[in-house]
Amino acid sequence: MNFVKRILTFIGASLLFCQLALATPFPEPDHSSIPEWIMIKQLMFGEREIRDGSDDILALYLNTKLDDSSTVPIMVNALMDQTEDKYIKTLYLVIDRNPIPTAGVFKFKPEAGRVKLETRLRFEKFSFIRAIVETNTGDLYMDQRWVQVAGGCSAPSGKNANDPSLGKMRFRMDDQIRLNEPNLVQFQIKHPNESTLASDLEPGYAARFIDKVAVEFNGKSIMSGDINFSLSDNPIFKFYFSPQAEGVLSVRAEDTHDTIFTDSVEIGTDKR
Repeated sequence: MNFVKRILTFIGASLLFCQLALATPFPEPDHSSIPEWIMIKQLMFGEREIRDGSDDILALYLNTKLDDSSTVPIMVNALMDQTEDKYIKTLYLVIDRNPIPTAGVFKFKPEAGRVKLETRLRFEKFSFIRAIVETNTGDLYMDQRWVQVAGGCSAPSGKNANDPSLGKMRFRMDDQIRLNEPNLVQFQIKHPNESTLASDLEPGYAARFIDKVAVEFNGKSIMSGDINFSLSDNPIFKFYFSPQAEGVLSVRAEDTHDTIFTDSVEIGTDKR
């Protein structure tokens, strides 16, 4: 009987220890000394200097109450306006320890008025998420956050690849669009955005995910991106654009199965 009590006590103490260990945050490492980042930085940017941009160039935000590693909301806000003289032309989203570290490379134009990007990401391991911007003058700036979730890329897929609404887009914006000012626009694409590591992928099946997206207004580029399965299923994109007149905002997306999806919405001061 004493032996059974000792075993039960040991198991109880072990479970308590495990609970405490899971509840205790893993210490945030020095972001500049991560081995994966050192290699990624060299491959992507060589010896170019990447400055801290968190004071006056960009800010990276994420929800700190994370419970789903396959859908982690992030937001990148530029702290500078887009002007013809100086503007952010490229935004890189890098997740150091994901299978494909470069989650997205987004291109912007001065016509956006201001750069903002909101989307949702998958994290396979504890990792830094980095937002790196390059200006038209060739300068690089970065902000980063430590993320403590794992298993997002190997989680089961959404199983909606054969959904008849595949590729359907949904737009959200203010009822009143202001001309010559930055306006927030959001669109979402119905798509499984399957990870190549998804635990339920059938052998020999090529994962299907969106790899290109482009937004135009009246035929002029506003934002474009090369992306991959580091973005969650049914990916969302939220960004600014600054229309000079009424017109048509159009979106074109392409996935790895060579399927192209398009949609558009009329933009006017009395929209909707």
